[in-house]
Amino acid sequence: MDKFRNFEHLARHNEEGVDYDIVVRKVQGSKVAIVAPHGGKMEWSTGDMAADIAGKEHSFYIFKGLKDNAFYELHVTSAHFDEPRCLHLLAKADVTVTIHGCRAAEPVVYMSARDKTLQSKLKAAFNKAGVRAVSDNSHKYQGGKNPQNICNRNRSGQGVQLEFSRGIRDNPRLMEKCVQAVREGLKP
Repeated sequence: MDKFRNFEHLARHNEEGVDYDIVVRKVQGSKVAIVAPHGGKMEWSTGDMAADIAGKEHSFYIFKGLKDNAFYELHVTSAHFDEPRCLHLLAKADVTVTIHGCRAAEPVVYMSARDKTLQSKLKAAFNKAGVRAVSDNSHKYQGGKNPQNICNRNRSGQGVQLEFSRGIRDNPRLMEKCVQAVREGLKP
């Protein structure tokens, strides 16, 4: 699936500012990082969602694919995503949530995690918002369980990966509900 085995390999064949951009915002004192490793034209809306979830309280990182066909041309799977600025941000974070997009047409959020406590809080927040969230083993998006997944590369070694379906990302009202649900789930 991936054209590149890691970020260094991708960077040797692509130019920052032309083929991709990286946006990082560090919030002093924040222990939370929201990451969209496949933003821009790769998994549309995920970068915007990450920035909105982060708000002013949390740090965030977005890798934005700028190329046409960016998903196929720039995708590095989350278990191999090792862009240095992202890793630097995560080295100071205790909590990480990664924002992804999937092709499912129905409105659903697929969850996978090593941080089961946060996953439970987020699932409860989605349920309260009236958004279907699936956190069991019944779906194929289980990458968040892999210790090498970018969501787990923080100080705690645990994070949550969220896969937002097209059914959510195509609906601005549902996207906003999801943003607010994640923000709610991140509260102490």
